[in-house]
Amino acid sequence: MKCKGTSLGTSRPRLVKRVTGTHVAAAVSTSKPATLHQKLYGFHIEPPLVKEQEPEIPKKDAFAKVLRGQIIAFLRGEGQAESTDADYKTFSDVSIDDCDLILEAIAEDDNHQFNRYKISYSPSSKQLVATLPTPIHENLLKPLRDAIDSALASLDIEGLGNFIVQMNSTLRGLGEAGSTEKSLGTPDALLEFHDEDGGRVQLWGTEVTFSQTRDAAIAKLQRSVTLNPHMRAVTLFDILENHRHSPPTESSDAFRKLSKKKKVVSYHKWLQKDDSPVFGPVTGFTHTWVSSLTVVVSTWLRPDDGPFDLYDHNPRYFATARLCPDTDITGLENLQHLFHRTFASLRDATISYMEEVMAEEESSVSSDNSDAEDESSVEDKSDIAEVSSEETDDSPDPFELVRAWVPPTSPIDWKAIMKQLRNAARQTGYTRYSTYHEKLIKRTAEEAEISPRASKRAKRS
Repeated sequence: MKCKGTSLGTSRPRLVKRVTGTHVAAAVSTSKPATLHQKLYGFHIEPPLVKEQEPEIPKKDAFAKVLRGQIIAFLRGEGQAESTDADYKTFSDVSIDDCDLILEAIAEDDNHQFNRYKISYSPSSKQLVATLPTPIHENLLKPLRDAIDSALASLDIEGLGNFIVQMNSTLRGLGEAGSTEKSLGTPDALLEFHDEDGGRVQLWGTEVTFSQTRDAAIAKLQRSVTLNPHMRAVTLFDILENHRHSPPTESSDAFRKLSKKKKVVSYHKWLQKDDSPVFGPVTGFTHTWVSSLTVVVSTWLRPDDGPFDLYDHNPRYFATARLCPDTDITGLENLQHLFHRTFASLRDATISYMEEVMAEEESSVSSDNSDAEDESSVEDKSDIAEVSSEETDDSPDPFELVRAWVPPTSPIDWKAIMKQLRNAARQTGYTRYSTYHEKLIKRTAEEAEISPRASKRAKRS
């Protein structure tokens, strides 16, 4: 019942039936007895219940939550149109906290739904870039790995461990001493030292950027060196496509030609004879699938003292050069010199790490022996000491050969890298073509299947 003209009509307090006799005390609290104006015609009036309001989520936080959900859904492949043909996607207004939460979601993924994409994040621009690995990533890392393997082949560390180049074509984890427990966006390649006891130390990271910003790639590498104090060097191959790729439009000659073909053309038939320039445009069916490339190589070496800051371009620890077009010969020579110093730094870091491991082992063994020492066996110990002195030989320090190792003066074969880049650009172009053509064939078949059904329904009506 609503009472007009009073506040009870809209916010009337809750009424509780008053009881009589001995039950009155139960109806009225003894700590707060009911006053006269709280009693109304045999009813006890309780104050209205106030519902606790949930804290309001700020609009900014709500937007960030929606954005994180959209990014995670995209990385899982949810909600993407089949015609999606982009090699990468950029998300703006992503905070560092948002990036951490997204990476945690990737780390907790047990079904490997995210493995298609590589993640790069730039704190300064607040942009997160999801990139599909292309043959350019894969092919370029091969000659670099060969160069590293060749340079380290003469470093005699037999019995101590091995240098391993881990290729990360998709997003992998990065943690202490080579752990892969948490995905934080490792570089495309990592040179690690694996000791005989299973310990791993990350020493040199390499990133290949294609269709993403240089700033995001440097931020990714900076995060790697910050999380890993053993990292001695990082290298960046920054590859920029002069014109962003877009698939053929329906009004183009390429679309009309491809619509008539019911099969995807093989790589060797698709490749045009005039694609001779190393970094020139890659064309097929009159369409440019990869435009001309600009390639810049940069490398950083950890300073002897002070932080490893990739934004500090001190020439003692940083070198960069343009590989194409108009190759910077002087810059490449500076790079070779810094790579030479990088290998020397890897040698010293490996020795330091192994000395620490051996010191810890000796300390542990010494502690165990002291606890188990028997004071009653003094004579036996003296006999053992005599035997040990007789068997002692003048074996050299196990690290002597390692310390004496001199790295090659020109460790990187730039011609091999340029050859792989040319092949990688062509293969990337073919991947774009074949993906587009397959979808076009599928779409044409579906439209042809739907068309007869529609015409039959029209005749029946």
